[in-house]
Amino acid sequence: MRKLFIFVVLLSCLPFFGAQAQERGLTIDLANDRVDITAGFTGAHLALFGVKNGPGQVAVVIRGPEKTMLVRRKESALGIWFNKRSLKFRKVPVYYDYALSVPESKLATPETLKKNGIGLNALKFDPDTWRDKPEYAQSFQEALIRNKQAEGLFPLKPRRINFLDDNFFRASFYVPSNVPTGEYEVQSFLIRDGAVVDVRTTALNVGQAGLEAKIYKFAYGQSLAYGLLCVLIAVIAGWSANAIRLRT
Repeated sequence: MRKLFIFVVLLSCLPFFGAQAQERGLTIDLANDRVDITAGFTGAHLALFGVKNGPGQVAVVIRGPEKTMLVRRKESALGIWFNKRSLKFRKVPVYYDYALSVPESKLATPETLKKNGIGLNALKFDPDTWRDKPEYAQSFQEALIRNKQAEGLFPLKPRRINFLDDNFFRASFYVPSNVPTGEYEVQSFLIRDGAVVDVRTTALNVGQAGLEAKIYKFAYGQSLAYGLLCVLIAVIAGWSANAIRLRT
């Protein structure tokens, strides 16, 4: 029902969006610009709506906060597997997903896609060592991407952008339950004749909400009091359990 309501409202605003798109080339809007993580959070669906001005294809990219990540490679020696080599990457998005209106091969050249960070092949992380051996670093980057795909934080393939008419489109994404909190960036590209002619960026916030948010804020803002409270609760729980055992 909620999605239907949003769809009806956006259709009613289509003339307004169209006027903006004529001026800017591309106009986008998220149905919800915040994902609240509460108790029992099992993931969330995101919907992005947009209007493009004139011909062209569309790509949408969602990137999470960037962090430094370590990749280890296991090797076998005398029948024992152990971590022998490792490589640390900087500027790795904790979450990445993208949607395209046409396949990558028909969208733009690999150079254009890489320059704008569109697609898994365009991702380029910053290794802390082995810069003189890019093929070695590339093998670790591919392993990192596979690990993120296994966690559901990177896509296996691009999502599809659906056009509701010639210029009005929608892209749908899924945020898994293990998504980290933070500020996310949503970029939409209008691509015409293989060249990016317009880019629109909006923010998406993923954060704790409800009781979990209050506990999280208290734990980090009043760490000493939180630690003492945890100890007190543990003592009371132990004493209560012992008292019940003695009565029985």
